[in-house]
Amino acid sequence: MENNRKRPKKKKKIVKRAVIVIGIPVLIIIIAFSAMLTILASFMPSAAVSMVDDYKKAAELAGCTWQELVVYDTVRFHNDLEDVNPYLSAVDFMKMYYEIYKYVETEDGGYWTLVSSGTLITPESIWRWLRIPKDSDINAVLEAAGKYARPEFVVQFSPKELDDLIIEKKFTEEQIEWVDMLMTSGALDEMFGDVHDLPDYIDSAGTGYFGWPAPALHNITSKFAVARKHPVFGITRAHNGVDISGPGAMGSPVCAIDDGVVISVNLNGGERGINVRVQHNIGDDVWVSRYQHLSAAKATVGQKVTKGTVIGAVGNSGIGTGPHLHLELTYNGVLIDPLPLIK
Repeated sequence: MENNRKRPKKKKKIVKRAVIVIGIPVLIIIIAFSAMLTILASFMPSAAVSMVDDYKKAAELAGCTWQELVVYDTVRFHNDLEDVNPYLSAVDFMKMYYEIYKYVETEDGGYWTLVSSGTLITPESIWRWLRIPKDSDINAVLEAAGKYARPEFVVQFSPKELDDLIIEKKFTEEQIEWVDMLMTSGALDEMFGDVHDLPDYIDSAGTGYFGWPAPALHNITSKFAVARKHPVFGITRAHNGVDISGPGAMGSPVCAIDDGVVISVNLNGGERGINVRVQHNIGDDVWVSRYQHLSAAKATVGQKVTKGTVIGAVGNSGIGTGPHLHLELTYNGVLIDPLPLIK
C-alpha cells in the first residue's frame, strides 16, 4: 500500500520535470520570436496608409517611385515619419538643368544665343536659382519653374537615382543595407495593400519569357543578390540586377526585352553610368527594365520600342570593373531578379 501511495508523487515529479524540460525551451523560442518581430518591426516603415497617397503623388512629380521615396525617408529619419513632408523630401530627388539665352538683333532680324547653362543637383541650389524660400516643397518648385516658360529660359527637371542620392547624403553602410533590404523585399507593397504575385507566364510575343537583352553575350558575371561585397566600394550592398558580359563585350548591342516605351535616357547616371529605362505595360501590371553602364544610348524618351529593338551599346560607364550590361527589372515598383524571366 505504501508503494502505491508513493507512485502518484513520483508521477507528479515526472510531469513537473517534463513541463520544465519542454516549457523552458518553448518559452525561450517565444521570447526570441517576439524579440525578432520587435527588431524587424523597427526596420519596417512607420508611414501610415494615409501618407502613402501623398508619397505616391510626390514621387510622381519627382519622377522617382513611391517606394524609393518612402524608403529614403524611412532610413534617413530613423523610421520616424510622423512629421515628415513627402513633398519636401521629393525635392531631394530632383536635378534641374537650365539654359539662359539672349536675343541678338541683326539686320536679318536677329537670333537667340546661349549665355549660360548648368545642372543644379541640391535643393539649396534649386531654391536659390528659382528665388524661392528655403524648404519650399516640390509643388512650389514646379510652380516657380513654370514662370520661366519664356524664350530666354529653358528649365528642365530629371530624377536622381536613389543609389546616387544615398551616397550624396553620406548614408552609412548600415543605412545602405537597410535601404537595400526594403527595396528588394517587397515589404512596402505588402504593408500597403499592393501585393502582386509574379505571373507564371510572361505574355511576350507568345514565348512566355522576356527577350535576352544582349544577344551577343551570354556570360553571367554577377547574379541578383540581397547582399554582396561591392567590387569597387568594398561595402556590403544588394546587387539589384544581373550582369551580362563576354568576349568582345564593349560596344555589343543592347536590346529592349519587350515592347514598351522609353521613359528615361540618362547620359550622366552617376554610379549607373549611361542608362536607359523602358516601361512595359502587360495587362494591369507595370514592368520597367533598366539597362546600365552603356557606352552609348540609342533611344529617345517617348520612343516606342518592340522586343529586340536596339536601344544602346554595352560599355563600362559609371562605376564598374569592366564592360558589361547590368539589367534591372521592377514589377509594379518592386525590384526582382530578372534572370529567370529572360530567355
